[in-house]
Amino acid sequence: MSVLRTLVSSSRALVTGAKDVARFREIATVLVKHGFGWFIAQLKVRRELQIEFDYAGADLTRAAAGSADTGVRLVAAFTALGPTFVKLGQILSTRPDLLPAPVINELTTLQDQVTAVDFASIDAQLRQNLGPNYRELFAELDEAPLASASIAQVHRATLKGGDEVVLKIQRPDLRRMIQSDLNIIMAIAGYAEEAFQEAEAMDLRGVISGFARSLGQELDFINEARNIERFRRNFADKPEVRLPKVYDELSTGEVLCMEFVRGRKFSELLESGADTGPLVETYFNTSYKMLFVDGFFHGDLHPGNVFVQDDNGLALIDCGMVGRLSPSMKDKLIDILWSILNEDLESVARTFYALAIHKSRVDYQAFEDDVVEVAERHLIGVPLSEIQIGELFGELVAGATRHNVRMPTDFTMVFKAIVTTEGLAKSIAPDVDPIELARPFIEQMVAERYSPDRLKQTALADFHMLSRVLRSLPQQLPAILSDIQEGKIAVGIAPTTLRLQEEAERARQRRALRVAVSATCLLCGTYALSLNLPGFASLGIPYVSAFFYAAALGGLTVARWR
Repeated sequence: MSVLRTLVSSSRALVTGAKDVARFREIATVLVKHGFGWFIAQLKVRRELQIEFDYAGADLTRAAAGSADTGVRLVAAFTALGPTFVKLGQILSTRPDLLPAPVINELTTLQDQVTAVDFASIDAQLRQNLGPNYRELFAELDEAPLASASIAQVHRATLKGGDEVVLKIQRPDLRRMIQSDLNIIMAIAGYAEEAFQEAEAMDLRGVISGFARSLGQELDFINEARNIERFRRNFADKPEVRLPKVYDELSTGEVLCMEFVRGRKFSELLESGADTGPLVETYFNTSYKMLFVDGFFHGDLHPGNVFVQDDNGLALIDCGMVGRLSPSMKDKLIDILWSILNEDLESVARTFYALAIHKSRVDYQAFEDDVVEVAERHLIGVPLSEIQIGELFGELVAGATRHNVRMPTDFTMVFKAIVTTEGLAKSIAPDVDPIELARPFIEQMVAERYSPDRLKQTALADFHMLSRVLRSLPQQLPAILSDIQEGKIAVGIAPTTLRLQEEAERARQRRALRVAVSATCLLCGTYALSLNLPGFASLGIPYVSAFFYAAALGGLTVARWR
């Protein structure tokens, strides 16, 4: 998308043109006004961007930067700076690895509600996107907005055929403004990485690049239409969960025409004190199915985006921000939760480490010690109904930064989704047990992982990968040997490694042996599938394959838990 192509990958994004410089000056002014003069002063923007700014009287200290007061002032500044910064604040509220908890708690209060633009501007947008005679498509069109947010506002309408719809219409000239803001935010990130060591360790520019991609997808309403259709397919057999129908012929990148959803917002029911108990299970099942089964989930499923219909069904709206989990990430998430259910804290640490992105050498033992210490405080001796998974994940993600690792962006969205779900649970049904409601999904996914079909698929994939490696080895081996002889490849052993306890080393060797034997059993079982051997008709596999798969499963289980 054009908004994103303007971003550069150098340490500083280019901020050019009088309008960009004027906007940068405005941003600096607002930040200083709200007590962040110490931050702006460190960026050296006056010299490099020829921005003259009077810092007299500005707060140039970093005192209490992680306090709730800092969060309040940041919310005020982002609100004043407009939609790009409101969205940035909402994204940062999901990143406990970047900001302290008191600041994050305040960022979660950011409201995406702004003054509506006049209908003349909306009319121009509709003419540009639906044609100059767009009025002929509608029997009625309400010029008063139904809702207004920083990216779009919503108008209710009736089609010629009688269908009641809503039009989500992007604010005029929004892309140009966001493009300028993204340039400036990327420049600020580059300056900050030079000025603050912790900003470089956080890969601040990488965070902003991810934010720009997410915002770019949210600005393209065709993406939202596709998200809605995917959710509709995923919940096709769940009549209690509904997504609005999209009218593709009346939708573009800046206008989205959807079925009008009737009902009361979940948030309104909470405020009215109505009995929402019967809806809790449906809400949890919906959220957990997205996370644990589909791997495609709503990125902002707060109560304001859920409508309760007359038959107690739930309708979901605002699907512009979504998260995706690859099969391997979904497996690791299930592994973490399964380990939590079984209070296997070392396994929590191992899986969390495997999920993380490693930026440099990591002292794994120190990492594991920290994870176990955090997990013990949240899990050991705590009733399941009182365990706060979102709080646990938040503390683990925040602590990972100290060990030069960080979590993938989609995992931080998982963290936000779980926090949102748990928060709703505690507000409407304090006695509900989120872990117990998640248990059937977790157990189902664990069982499916070791089903004959899944084992067969995994074994075949491993077999093909191993075959490719073995086929390429004759071509690669001479080059590797040559590099070793020329000293281009060196192997070093750290003193700390030499001082590991012998028992721990023997345990690792036993686990490695069990994994190797299990892999061999998987390969043997897979090879036997191609032979015409007697077997289980119901499972469709030979007795020999079943034996080898069972042996592999047993070996992997022993290797995992011992």
